[in-house]
Amino acid sequence: MDGLIQDKLTKLAYGRILKNSRKNIIWSQDRLAQECYTCRRTIVAIETGETPPNQALREIFAKTLSNPLLEHFPQYSIGQFCQRLKVRFKYEKEAIEYFLKPLKAKDLISLQEVYLLYKLASNDKDNQLMIVLDEYLHTRIMNAHPEEYARRLVERYRQDYMDFFKIWIPQLKFNMTIGQNAIHVEIFQAILELNQEKLSNAIDSHLSYSLNDVEQIIKLLKKE
Repeated sequence: MDGLIQDKLTKLAYGRILKNSRKNIIWSQDRLAQECYTCRRTIVAIETGETPPNQALREIFAKTLSNPLLEHFPQYSIGQFCQRLKVRFKYEKEAIEYFLKPLKAKDLISLQEVYLLYKLASNDKDNQLMIVLDEYLHTRIMNAHPEEYARRLVERYRQDYMDFFKIWIPQLKFNMTIGQNAIHVEIFQAILELNQEKLSNAIDSHLSYSLNDVEQIIKLLKKE
């Protein structure tokens, strides 16, 4: 954990969430310091990403501000996301051949149903449902990879990434729009056509969009 705490981007993200949580209840830095038995200088240093909070402060921040996220730094470094994405999609592309070849008619029917549900969720802007269906799609593909190490690694990397976008990003309160609906539609269509080249190209596009998303978040954090 100590190595992750030293990551500048992770400290900036934590500091922003602490600041947002404090402002949600209209507390000053002095008030938060008083309630948490510390000094204002410490609060300023944490909120600006200059220093990480120790375990005792993380616990008291979470309890005092009623935000469980403040008790835990993420179990990953935000700065590692770009490399992790490249590893994820490398293995996922390797899994494509193993995934497409054994697909039977009944598999295609179930995937067609998921595809139609995804399109409905996209039209309704139901982000939570799209995330669930996105997970289903990528898990189905990656589970076909013959190497257990690759499957486990990608599952861990993907879960960290999803947690970041589902949990941390909303609390960072950045004014940004992230949408990859069209890319997932292309992935579904390539699968239903059993078109390996088209599926590989769609995953390449997905990687490109995902990298852009992460780089945008990193730039916003650095502006803090």
